[in-house]
Amino acid sequence: MKTHIKLFAGTIITASLALSSAAEAVHTPTPLGAEKTPTNFVHVEIKNLQGETLGRIKDLGIDLINGRIVEVLVESDSSLEVGGKVVAVPPLALMRDPSNKIYRLNASREVFKTAAAIDLASWTDAGRSDRVAAAYYLFGQEPYFLEEGATASRKDVRPKVSLGYVERCNKLVGMPVGNYPGEQFGKVWSMTLDIPKGRILSVIVLAPGNFETKSVIPAMALGFNTARNALLLDDTKQEYADEPRYIYTKAAFGNVATSQEEAFKGPHTLVALEQGDSYPDVDRTLLIQQNIRVARIYGRNVQVGTINGRVTLRGWVRTAADQQRIGEIAIAASRLELVDNQITVGRPVAGL
Repeated sequence: MKTHIKLFAGTIITASLALSSAAEAVHTPTPLGAEKTPTNFVHVEIKNLQGETLGRIKDLGIDLINGRIVEVLVESDSSLEVGGKVVAVPPLALMRDPSNKIYRLNASREVFKTAAAIDLASWTDAGRSDRVAAAYYLFGQEPYFLEEGATASRKDVRPKVSLGYVERCNKLVGMPVGNYPGEQFGKVWSMTLDIPKGRILSVIVLAPGNFETKSVIPAMALGFNTARNALLLDDTKQEYADEPRYIYTKAAFGNVATSQEEAFKGPHTLVALEQGDSYPDVDRTLLIQQNIRVARIYGRNVQVGTINGRVTLRGWVRTAADQQRIGEIAIAASRLELVDNQITVGRPVAGL
């Protein structure tokens, strides 16, 4: 399932790629800023509301299956005298302080010091749901995932999901990406991340060769291989070729780095769909995207956007049956009167 995802473009925020409207003939490159990869989160300072330093970000724990940042791994400040202990903090417990380029955590130094230490050398054990849940409760957050032995309830406003395998962000960068038949697409170059919302939206894959071509893959479309040392996409090589591409230009001669999106054949001319930031809007969009994939519909060229509960479907599919089925999936996740199905049948003619 193809979605137009925004490229990671800053140290602690996700910036938007500007897509030109259909009437525009020129596709303007978008400034990305100086920092582009998740490794640039390292050393961002964490302070409490009293202005006391608690530590600095060392890494992120990523639940790729659910598109979530599970935890922010913070290395304790030396002033706490806990030997540089690494502590897991729920991302939604952190508040951005843009003026000071730091994050704030509503926790005293004493509470922070009581948090369990994370042994990065035994990372598989660190991803257990009971251990992660304990960190959430310590910092006043409700886990989004099911704890050991718990079952989901349909009566919940936000039904909980099973926690996927949690991997460190720095381990994901550089990881090979391929498909189940063994064809290789490249390696992870970066990700779109939003710490305050606890979301990972997409994985940016760098193709082999000297052209620095990058593809944007929805995070939840990827899974791990058995050894968990590579990512797999349920796509053929030809289907993968339809993913949006980015032509990347490095910063030079006083100019910032830029990225220009290009379609498989010619530049995109679609206005980006609006997507609400509220949990109900985000959850509804993710549910529709997941169910399209579960239904095994070729929806790579379909976009889903939800704002204030209203769902818009855009793009194209191969058959009228697919068009109708995707509309039914969206209605099942919402209501008939809240779904605007703008999907067309057949690949659009280039230049129109």
